[in-house]
Amino acid sequence: MEPTKKTSRRRFLENTAAIGAIGAIGASQLIKSCSPGESTADVVEPSFLLTAPEGQPLKAGVIGCGGRGTGAAIDFLNAGSGLSVVAAADMFQDRMDGFRQKLKDEKDVTLDDSRCFIGFDAYKKVIDSDVDIVILATPPYFRPEHFQACVEARKHIFMEKPVAVDPLGARAVMAASKQAEAAGLCVVTGTQRRHQWSY
Repeated sequence: MEPTKKTSRRRFLENTAAIGAIGAIGASQLIKSCSPGESTADVVEPSFLLTAPEGQPLKAGVIGCGGRGTGAAIDFLNAGSGLSVVAAADMFQDRMDGFRQKLKDEKDVTLDDSRCFIGFDAYKKVIDSDVDIVILATPPYFRPEHFQACVEARKHIFMEKPVAVDPLGARAVMAASKQAEAAGLCVVTGTQRRHQWSY
């Protein structure tokens, strides 16, 4: 019978090395745990919270009111009590209108007209408003500039991925993240699989 899948010598050696490494690291513990009379440690399963614990009220501003920004705002509101979305910015009025309607329909949140900003400099108005957290959900080309502005304003930040689209932007985000760390700011990116309950 002919083999259906050919394996290169390199692939064979890589797989053999990986299996050998796993065996060397884990075999002694596996054998010990299966030995009669040996006690094993209890496995402690961490508890996962469905919502954040009680804390101080937090106000968020959203920059980028398309589908991802709207979803991030609703996720934020669902994350615990004492959370509110109080300001928003987008380039386009139709995106802002859809954002506001979805917040009204799903969370009964009404944003005042004076807290909804349109245009290229709208992000500055959200940052300058009385918010604790800024949700960055614009197209990623704008992320480094918006992120830097948030850090300079000493705002906590949630930013969607990707954080940049080119090496220059990536270096700018890395530099701003060092400033954020030094200032004691919380910065989270949209690595949803790490936070998704089912995973």
